[in-house]
Amino acid sequence: MKILGILIIINSLVVTGYWISGEHQHKGWVMFICFLAVFVGMFFTLHGRAIEIILPKIGSIKAAAEQVTADANEVSEIKERIKAQSATIDLIAKEATDAKRLVEDLSRKNSEAEEKLSKLDKSIQDGNRAVKELQGYTQFNSTVLAAQNDDRQAYDQLWTWSEDTSFPFQRAAARAVQTVMDQHNPAMVRGGFTVSWNEGVDPQKLTLPELWQAYKGAPAHIRIGILEFLWEKRTDISKKNRLQFLTDVLRSDESLRVIEYAGRYFAQGTDDKLKPIAIDPHLKWWEENKDSIE
Repeated sequence: MKILGILIIINSLVVTGYWISGEHQHKGWVMFICFLAVFVGMFFTLHGRAIEIILPKIGSIKAAAEQVTADANEVSEIKERIKAQSATIDLIAKEATDAKRLVEDLSRKNSEAEEKLSKLDKSIQDGNRAVKELQGYTQFNSTVLAAQNDDRQAYDQLWTWSEDTSFPFQRAAARAVQTVMDQHNPAMVRGGFTVSWNEGVDPQKLTLPELWQAYKGAPAHIRIGILEFLWEKRTDISKKNRLQFLTDVLRSDESLRVIEYAGRYFAQGTDDKLKPIAIDPHLKWWEENKDSIE
């Protein structure tokens, strides 16, 4: 197309030059035709370029074929890039979908894990509560057994629990206290205990402080014998002083067997009608009535 345009321009110029230089008519029209031919040649020559040629009094012509081609090529390249990127976009979309699915799966698993942890925590709490209850029950049973085997402190603990409304085994503690009290209130009571006094000691002449000194260092069966001796053989000592001696035993002795005899002699002397090892009631009666005893 460019060669054709050049040939048209050259031929139109040559012909027009020849026509004007000779004696020919209509030179104006020839020049006009030449001008048009040159314009056509330029159009073919500039084909494919985005150039606008403006002709006075005629108008303008746009030779934009080449620009359109370039634009088409650019659009094609963009299209190819879009096609090439579509796979990436699809991959990203797939990865996003997979990621969303993964997040949802993790969220579900987290919820399941939290639910399992909650159940496990409840099971642990229930287990701890059961262990605590078992420990409390074991401690309670151990205390009952100790009280039944002459342990004063265990007996005092059972008495405290029997009066504690917050203690889970309060009723059982009250029954245990009653059982131990009955255990130390037999129908048949043993007596006639022998005390081996130190050589040269006349027990009938011992004062209450001396008797207390001998009492504190003796084993349980000897302490019972000293109580029997004091209550039945030392009537020379006032009843009030002998009862005071018995209350000191009730307060301090660690053996329920010894306390049983002290409580029995105390009940005989005061007629408080209490069981022998009803320790606190005995002491309460004494505090309320000791001033009336001679």
